[in-house]
Amino acid sequence: MSTFTANQVFAPPSLPPYLKKIQNLNAIVGVPSDEELIGILSVVRAAQKAAEIPGMGDSVLISRLSDHLFDVQMARYQSKYLATISPENMTYTPPTLPAHISIRLEPVTGVPSEEEVIKVQDAIRSYQQFSNAPLIFDPRVNMELSEHLFNIQMGKESHASSIPYEIPRTNLTETVERVTNVTEEPSPSTNNIGTGADVVDSGRAVQDTGTRDAIERSNRLAEQANQLAERANLLLERSNQIAERSNRLMEQARQPVDQLNKSAEHFHGLFERLDKHLEQSNDIAKGSVKPVEKLGDVLRNINRVLVRIQHAIIRYTFGNILKNTGPEFSVVINGVSRNSALADSWLGKFLYFYGIGSGLCEDLFSAQLMEGKEDAARERLSDYLSSCLG
Repeated sequence: MSTFTANQVFAPPSLPPYLKKIQNLNAIVGVPSDEELIGILSVVRAAQKAAEIPGMGDSVLISRLSDHLFDVQMARYQSKYLATISPENMTYTPPTLPAHISIRLEPVTGVPSEEEVIKVQDAIRSYQQFSNAPLIFDPRVNMELSEHLFNIQMGKESHASSIPYEIPRTNLTETVERVTNVTEEPSPSTNNIGTGADVVDSGRAVQDTGTRDAIERSNRLAEQANQLAERANLLLERSNQIAERSNRLMEQARQPVDQLNKSAEHFHGLFERLDKHLEQSNDIAKGSVKPVEKLGDVLRNINRVLVRIQHAIIRYTFGNILKNTGPEFSVVINGVSRNSALADSWLGKFLYFYGIGSGLCEDLFSAQLMEGKEDAARERLSDYLSSCLG
């Protein structure tokens, strides 16, 4: 583990243009800041997503980005915990997770356990499932989670490396006995020549035994790492399935919007016909030489036509409203009160369409209903439709 210096420079790898658009990484001098670490994590996440597209992956770049991320996190770790001599005295405080994450992390005091490390890894995977939803994914929380995992892993590793390896006492006893026997049975012709060599060979045996035990321990750790990697792959596949399901739900949600667009096109057609009627009435008015009273009758007839068209539009709209689901409100049609259900998400659109959203929508040119105005909006829409259809 290299020691961090105050003026140390951390140079990132060269990025392709599509990653530079996300975050152009610059060389870091001294202790890396939160924003610099957030930028590196954003680039790493984008590079990993690009690797899922055939022909877009660059394993060498991802490896270099991972090395750069490790160096930066190591510098932050050393600047924060370098003054603490013993890992038992360290306290690792996790970030506060949002409400939609069910896992709750507690501060880790002393040497982190394997269960605490796994819990933080599970929290990171749960939070990164929302990386495609900017409204509920905060890059700073993701950075703090990643750094917290790095810190407790380094604390666990530092404690493990500080424990000296002990040679098993049984092997040591057998070796000492062999050395004693060789010393007590010298060769008469050599005058104890060669005894030192036997002792050296016995020492080598002890060292070889310790080496084998260390290799076995390393192999066990490698097997555990492979098991964790397999578990991570399974969780990644599960997260991909959840993402695909979310995409399907979003596609289904777009269908009502498409239907609304078709209805709007139909309304535009009616308005175009209305404009033609108005143009024809203007032509008739200009070319008319009849008395003013007859012209008034013509205008009244035109007004009745317009009212009928408006009522037809409202009846068409109300027929669609009856098919919706949501809280109900009453509308009087030909003297008979009828109940209709309309979801909250449609209230602002209908108020804006009929031009009756004053005081309920955010402004005159917006179909966004103010918060808490749902009941008032249904009452106004009920009064307006009843006045047109009653």
